[in-house]
Amino acid sequence: MAIEARPEPVRPEPYAPNRLDLSPIVAQLWRERLRVLAVVMGAAVLTLAISFALPKWYKAKAVILPPEESDLMSNMSLAQRALTKFPVFGILDNYYTPADIYKAILLSRSLQEVLIQKFDLQRAYHTKTMERTVKALKDHYTAKLQADGTIMVSVEDRDPKRAAQMANALLAALDEYNVEKRNTQGHRTRMFLERRVAETDSMLRVSEQQLKVYQEKHATVAPIGSASGAVQAAAELMARKTMLEVRLGMLRTYLREDNEQVVQAQLELDQLRERIGSLPAMQNDMLRLLRDQKIQEQLYTLLTSELEQARVRETMDTPTVQVLDPAIPPERHSRPRRGIMAAGAGALAFAACVVWAARRQASESV
Repeated sequence: MAIEARPEPVRPEPYAPNRLDLSPIVAQLWRERLRVLAVVMGAAVLTLAISFALPKWYKAKAVILPPEESDLMSNMSLAQRALTKFPVFGILDNYYTPADIYKAILLSRSLQEVLIQKFDLQRAYHTKTMERTVKALKDHYTAKLQADGTIMVSVEDRDPKRAAQMANALLAALDEYNVEKRNTQGHRTRMFLERRVAETDSMLRVSEQQLKVYQEKHATVAPIGSASGAVQAAAELMARKTMLEVRLGMLRTYLREDNEQVVQAQLELDQLRERIGSLPAMQNDMLRLLRDQKIQEQLYTLLTSELEQARVRETMDTPTVQVLDPAIPPERHSRPRRGIMAAGAGALAFAACVVWAARRQASESV
């Protein structure tokens, strides 16, 4: 009996992943290398020729030093600034340096309109409305903070002289804005302090009169020695507290509650109130009258000093912007960058040749 042979089981072919074979494409490109070279060089030369027909733009740069902390904001410790670099801590993430404020002013619409009107940019940019001119100007100037802390202003224009003039005009407009703001703030501060000085002067006269009447009525004089020293110390603390309250009220007239100056003043005031609360109470009427009179004297001295400073700030017209490098007319244009444009056109042309070679190879293999 013959034994039937069983068919061998069909073994599955090993899995072979699809791999991109670039060798046919490379071979196709090599065969057509002269044509590919002609296309790439033709695209680069044509783009280079077109770039010579494009208008030239010149970029002028000016650099200013960062403003002092006392110009726009209160002093902040280095530790607090370091924490602003780490938002993960969740604190002080909204702190802005005076340099950030300068940058915001330089990029503001107010200064842009000043520049547009001064150089008649609406006609230079061939725009019909102020809104379109502002949009066009935004594309031709920048203000950025550099790693060394300075602020660089770059202005681009078809005329190199006008580009330098526009950059320097931006810095001049920034300085005028700062001076005007400082004088306005100084005026408001002076008016506020003048009222408080007049009120304190009246209260000082009243306290002196009350002390004089008490001494005449009881035939006594003000104490000397340790009692007078304790009264003087308590009076100085309370005068400082009142002065801080005055300063806090003055700051709140032009700053928000979350401003660093307001927060710092409020913190100092709370600490001073705690110290005053721990002072022993004055049991003698004579000591209380003497303390009130000393408080008014100290407060009057502090207020008059602040008033003189406010008067100086109001009339001050010294420059606020320290120019490190003024803008000068550039000698070479910033764009069009002909080399980059030609290289980019050549790269695009070569990419198109690769696509063409791949499609041709695919059609020949079908």
